[in-house]
Amino acid sequence: MEINKRSLADSMKEYQLKDKEYYKGINWQLFDLVEPLAKTILEVGCAEGLFGAAVKEKTNCSYYGIESYPPAAEKAAHHIDKVITGDIETLKLPFQKNTFDHIIFGDVLEHLKDPWTILVNIKPYVKETGSILASIPNIGHISIFESLLSGKWTYTQAGLLDKTHFRFFTLQEMKKMFHETGYKVSHIESISYTTHYYEKMISKLAHIKANMGIHHASFEEEARAYQYVIKAQKR
Repeated sequence: MEINKRSLADSMKEYQLKDKEYYKGINWQLFDLVEPLAKTILEVGCAEGLFGAAVKEKTNCSYYGIESYPPAAEKAAHHIDKVITGDIETLKLPFQKNTFDHIIFGDVLEHLKDPWTILVNIKPYVKETGSILASIPNIGHISIFESLLSGKWTYTQAGLLDKTHFRFFTLQEMKKMFHETGYKVSHIESISYTTHYYEKMISKLAHIKANMGIHHASFEEEARAYQYVIKAQKR
């Protein structure tokens, strides 16, 4: 196992403020999209490598990670085959073309300044039969409507308004991003979060939307979606 140390930008200071649990999560719906026969996988933003460790147990694959936060990268090196410490937006990737069955972005694309360019640049490293697997927060969740109706857009240490997010996406904009960067989305599923209070708000907003002549057929479903899990293949 190898860690290639790099100097990181001052923005990394924000990651030092995050709760330690931030780097330990495993998105099991994203995990389920990993093909059991996958042989080589790259995870961008591999955190402490726990997702990768679970995938290696499932697939017995060669698992590579890129992680911008050095303390997390050091821990990841104990769980996966190789970790590169650095910023995906400035790194020169040391891989051959058509190497990976999957390249995984688990809650990462929203942290990038230019995720569109990254998706274009990383595309040659995906096998012709491979795919991008991503989980992306949904800024169209009902909790955001509630905040806006209260006159708030308050950044937090984690969640939909994580202060380290550079980009925000609705479902339509997620699909558009993959299409514009040369991918075909073959699978989308939502991870929903709602409450009785939120359901009441969704119902009232749906009624207002209809009265105002605003067409958005899947508004109620999308308002319940906290994030989406996406599989996209090269076109």
